[in-house]
Amino acid sequence: MSTAGPLLVLAALLVLLGRWGLRNADTAVPAALGARERARRARVLRRGAVAAQVVAAAFVILSILALWGT
Repeated sequence: MSTAGPLLVLAALLVLLGRWGLRNADTAVPAALGARERARRARVLRRGAVAAQVVAAAFVILSILALWGT
């Protein structure tokens, strides 16, 4: 369990970060920007949040493989 534990912790943190990013993408963008730029930056934030969740899934798979391999 030497590598599985930290990978699961990182996966949990990335899932939380991804959920926060998806929920708060619109409010995290500065209000001083124009409407089109705000929408574009919100999409970029959402895309990053989804990427964090994909990496979290990869960490879970790697931790399962690490447990299975020992």
